[in-house]
Amino acid sequence: MSELNNKKALHVATFSGWYRFEQDGKEWKKTKRDLTYWTLTCLSVDPEDPKTIYAGTEHSGLFYTKDAGAHWHRANPNPPKMMLFSTLALNGGVMVGTIPSAVYRSKNGGWEELEGVRIHSAGANFPPSPELQSRARYLTYDPASPDRLYAGIEVGGMVISDDGGQSWQSANEGLTDMDIHEILASEQHPGMVFLACGEASFRSFDRGAHWKDVSPKSHDYGTSVAEDKNGVIYLGCAKGRPNLWIREEGAIAAIFCSRDKGATWEKIVDGLNGGVMHMCRTPEGSGMVAGTSDGALLTIDDSGVREVVSGLPFVTAVELGA
Repeated sequence: MSELNNKKALHVATFSGWYRFEQDGKEWKKTKRDLTYWTLTCLSVDPEDPKTIYAGTEHSGLFYTKDAGAHWHRANPNPPKMMLFSTLALNGGVMVGTIPSAVYRSKNGGWEELEGVRIHSAGANFPPSPELQSRARYLTYDPASPDRLYAGIEVGGMVISDDGGQSWQSANEGLTDMDIHEILASEQHPGMVFLACGEASFRSFDRGAHWKDVSPKSHDYGTSVAEDKNGVIYLGCAKGRPNLWIREEGAIAAIFCSRDKGATWEKIVDGLNGGVMHMCRTPEGSGMVAGTSDGALLTIDDSGVREVVSGLPFVTAVELGA
């Protein structure tokens, strides 16, 4: 699916609602804010209609806009499970990943469960407490074959569908860390998939059939992974799990890039106080916009790394849209 030229605005999901930013030269200016009462956990822009945006919440289900955020609406009916952790707009509809781990898809004005995700993640739990249930943490699709879907379970490994979600199978060969945070199915390197996980980062050359650890040596906790239009892979990592980020130096997070499909990593920036929770391409396509847990937005391009916004609530997602 091709990226539309009118994806110029930056939509940001935070622990205190949604923000819209527009570029002003090299800066980003806030133009709107909404959903301030809700803790947003995820965000997805429709790839064919970038005015349509979905926002998932921690306890209150799904919200959506059809006019780029001018007006937001609550999904009616809401998904059967109200604790959402991932959203994926695709084929004119939307899928949501929930707690406990399951995936639902909008259908005929309602919802259908894609039962294979729940079945294949049964028995998984969310550390550090076994009383907490696993979550469908990330959903994406193969750009070369949108019927191939990827669901990352925190903590339960990879589940993959080749038929648009009707059937699913586990795909964990070589995956030594089942704590999946983000998935990148590469657009520029067909067949390659990358994972950012809680103790390592992984790469697959065969669409998730086999995995290999390709973690940077200095940072163990993977939080985000993305790709620019040139096929450069970007990886956000921290030193230690979030329970350690309350230390004075914070997450001690870094952003790495790889120009050789994850074989080697170049450190772009280090010592970030906030964890790099999500990244998306810049409007130009060469480089990234990154959102952090301490409420900053960073741009990464040929001129380096710049903080362009600060003082936001905890950022959970950044996406380009109309």
